[in-house]
Amino acid sequence: MKAAIIIVWFGPFPPWVSAFLVSCRQVKCVDWHIFHDHPLAFPLPENVILHPYTLEDFQSCATARMGLNVKKIEPYKLCDFRPAFGFLFEEYLTNYEYFGWGDLDIVLGRVDNFLGGIMGQWDIISFSDDVPSNHFILIRNTEYYRKLYLEISDYVSLLETSEHFAVDDFVFLPILRAQPKAWFKELHVTPFIRVKPWADGTHNYPTRWLWNQGQLTNNLDVGYEFLYLHFMIWKGGYRDYYCRTRNWEGLDASKFTVNPDSESFAISADGLTPERPSAMKKLRRMGLDATPVYNYSRRLRIKTLSWLS
Repeated sequence: MKAAIIIVWFGPFPPWVSAFLVSCRQVKCVDWHIFHDHPLAFPLPENVILHPYTLEDFQSCATARMGLNVKKIEPYKLCDFRPAFGFLFEEYLTNYEYFGWGDLDIVLGRVDNFLGGIMGQWDIISFSDDVPSNHFILIRNTEYYRKLYLEISDYVSLLETSEHFAVDDFVFLPILRAQPKAWFKELHVTPFIRVKPWADGTHNYPTRWLWNQGQLTNNLDVGYEFLYLHFMIWKGGYRDYYCRTRNWEGLDASKFTVNPDSESFAISADGLTPERPSAMKKLRRMGLDATPVYNYSRRLRIKTLSWLS
């Protein structure tokens, strides 16, 4: 089975998009379709397809296809339109069993290894248990689900105004949860969020992650690999729901750019650091396999890491 993730991006691409693209190349079950209005000077893996597209194109499409009176859309307002992406971009979804939407500020682990036993069983697949994982979410590609946004109460007024309503995070949530085959599972992909404790129930988070030939691990949860890392907090721009920590604001662009042929790199508050590839290990999958046991020695490790963050 295969999924198409839709990303709409306007403006220059950030340097850290290189890490996202490198991590995409080993994924077989997902293609990323990026609609954009700026060039991207970085080699693309086969499963990342760029579509030249402007903000005016999006506004015209939303007006014509959804019957909205869309005059001007700010880029962040696009998040409110995500529930309708399956309908707005359905001509690109013909050969896929799933569609979804996502972000660029993620580094992907061994996605095929995680999704092999999940895709096909569920219609809605979210890797966060409290809100939809809008940085990477999968929805069954049927006409019903492509038009599921129509169940949003008063969606016309929500989308026609320039104000951002977090439609994808909260307004669409009860509609997705109400589907008979909706899978909402916490896989711990976004650290440093005040309302979301880590796997041990504390707010002590891993401070260093390693992408090694597709396998994604961190310096806290030893013995486990992760589906992906959503490094929202490190890229900068504090919000009130973040736990404050050092981020990449003020760092030179070279600090968070990886080479196209990278086999291993680390992700931390210091940026993206090249690493020497090491032998792959057989690890448990965080969120799918047995929950890690945080014994005394592990607690000491957590305490040490909390001093470093």
